[in-house]
Order: sequence, then C-alpha cells, then structure tokens
Amino acid sequence: MSSANHILDAAELRMREQGYNAVSFRDIASDVGIKSASLHYHFPKKADLGLALVARYAENFQSVLITETRLDPDPSNSIQVFIDLHRRALKDQGLLCLCAVFGAEAKGLPENVTQGVRAFFKSNIEWLASAYEKAGVKNPSSRAKAGVAALEGALMVALVNEDYSVFEAVADMVRL
Repeated sequence: MSSANHILDAAELRMREQGYNAVSFRDIASDVGIKSASLHYHFPKKADLGLALVARYAENFQSVLITETRLDPDPSNSIQVFIDLHRRALKDQGLLCLCAVFGAEAKGLPENVTQGVRAFFKSNIEWLASAYEKAGVKNPSSRAKAGVAALEGALMVALVNEDYSVFEAVADMVRL
C-alpha cells in the first residue's frame, strides 16, 4: 500500500470518528508513524487531504453501487444495495458516512471540500432517483432527496443512541 493510501486510510478513520476540524496533521502523522512533514509531502494543505478523502470515498461508494447492481435490473434490489452500503458503515464500522460528518461541518470546511461533499450527495440523490424512476415512483427526485437525507440522519441517530432499529425504520421508508 502506498504511503498516500495509508495516510488516507488513517485520516478517513480519524475524521469519521472526530470530524474534519478536530483532526490535525500531527494526529494523522502519529497514527501512520511518520513525521508531519512527510504527510505534507503528499498533501500540502489539509484542504488537499480533505478533498482527496471525499473523492476517494465517493469513488468507492459509487464503485460498490455499480458493481453490486449492474447485473440486476430490479430497482428494488438496487435500492436495497444502496441501503446496505449505509448499513455497513453503521453496523460493520460503527461510523458515520464520511460525507455526512463533513456535511455537518460544511460551514467550517474549505470550499473545495464542501463542493466535493455536495457532489457526493448530488450523485447519490441522482442514483436513487434513477432507481425510483425505473420503479415508477411518483416524484422520484423528491423521494430520493428525502431518502438520502433520511438514511444519513438515521446513521447519526442510531449511532448516538446505540439503537440500530432507528436505521431499520428509516430503511423501510426508503425501500419500495
């Protein structure tokens, strides 16, 4: 694994646990076992690191969606994959979606990082709206906006309360 990927892994974990603004280069360098100057070699500014994190997270999310749904034309199954991706963050990792964490901090993020987060959510809304449209749902765009917002919020409420039934109740509303 390259140093940059190792740094991104450590930064993603820490930022999903603590948030963008609570994490310093020194924290990440300590997690990786390198000097802070080495981290700056790969990511000159924290905004560069944040943007790289969002881009990688979004790419991985979309890649899983495409891989797990491309051979199944049933929109119900596609929507279930979308829900399951969120569920994995909660149940397997005990973490929020990186972009949800960053979204909560949007006012204090560098603009390019906020734009990356915005693009992540826009892409997910469009993907979910497409699945709803294939299923013949009325107002697929509005339902997708509500579905993405509900799933992201459900992650937070379920995690804080250690009550996964919150997520499952929302997942039931997002399904067809």
